[in-house]
Amino acid sequence: MINKPRVTPSQIVVFITTLLASSLLLADGFRNPPEGARAVGAFGGHRAFADDANANIHNSANLVDLEQPMVQYNTTFGYGRTTFDRPGVSEKTGNPFFAIPGFSAAIPSKDGKYAAGLSLYVPYGRSVEWKDNGYFAANGMSYAGSMTVADLTPNFAMRLCDSLSIGIGADLYYGAVKQWTYVGPGVKSKLVADGQAIGWNAAMTWKMTEKQRLTATYRSPFKIKYTGNDYITGGTKSDVDATIEYPTIVGLAYGIQLTDTLRAEVNGEWLDFSQYESLTIHDPAIAWPVSQQRLKDTWTAGTGLAWNFKPKWTLRSGFMYLKNPTPNDTYGPLSPDEDQGVLSLGLGYEIENHSIDVGYAYGLFNGRTVSGNQYPACNGNYDYNVHLLSLSYGYKF
Repeated sequence: MINKPRVTPSQIVVFITTLLASSLLLADGFRNPPEGARAVGAFGGHRAFADDANANIHNSANLVDLEQPMVQYNTTFGYGRTTFDRPGVSEKTGNPFFAIPGFSAAIPSKDGKYAAGLSLYVPYGRSVEWKDNGYFAANGMSYAGSMTVADLTPNFAMRLCDSLSIGIGADLYYGAVKQWTYVGPGVKSKLVADGQAIGWNAAMTWKMTEKQRLTATYRSPFKIKYTGNDYITGGTKSDVDATIEYPTIVGLAYGIQLTDTLRAEVNGEWLDFSQYESLTIHDPAIAWPVSQQRLKDTWTAGTGLAWNFKPKWTLRSGFMYLKNPTPNDTYGPLSPDEDQGVLSLGLGYEIENHSIDVGYAYGLFNGRTVSGNQYPACNGNYDYNVHLLSLSYGYKF
């Protein structure tokens, strides 16, 4: 006979937000920053003129514009901390540093009519750790958790005519989650689970004039069924599974070559988060009830500039506004999220077959006051501090 630990409603909601939680920077759900230093440096405008191997991620239709095969290595380093305050309580998250790796490769045909691309990157993820003897842990909340979703995406691009190109490909996802919760006095639950899913993506670039272009991108929704184990203090282990739905993403971008050395673009996206309505967790050791998510559809909008101020040198900058999809009544301490702006700056250098890029982004937060939450322990004032530094190295063959 298995003894079932005591479970409170607050434990349930934080378990859910551990599986479905936002990245530390972005307010549009649980996505990571855009892949590569060029995209981070021009945060609000990185699709219409995507011109490196990472175009395979941002706008695969542009792969046919590459003149040589290219490989690219990316790493985004970050600092992210959340603070929480309410009368008599003040706490902040630990382990604020993180790193997100990625790789892209592109092979265009010599005649510029076709191209193939392959990327391995991490589009979704977060990691939050409150004190194991702090406020949330003491109130039966999950005090630490992480989520990572990696995407292996092969794409194919074709130039239909001089002014129109398209791209299409598959997304092969692998996701992993962990979370820690005290489910009773001195009784800790450690949940570990993973799963896979398949999706698809498409893109189009229309060169309206010699200096203007319009692009559209689409990434399909997908579901990951996470299966794993719940390890409970005392040696109890149980099987656990839960299915999470990830959103449809539709993007539009307009770009213009203002001068021979200066180009600008504006980007916008719509994200269908409202399709994810509820989560059912199956665990024979703990009776997790069905939980409603009530996320809202959301959007992002931004602009970016790229200036070739000297031969081989490019300066980039951008701004993006991200709308938060998480309402107050379902907000949890493992899902930091609020409406925000992002400012960015980047620098690139190319010599012979080599390219080196660096991008920096800073999140503009006003802080968020949560009230009326279905779990009163979540009510209070949250604030965030996030910095990103992205580095990319590319080589053309």
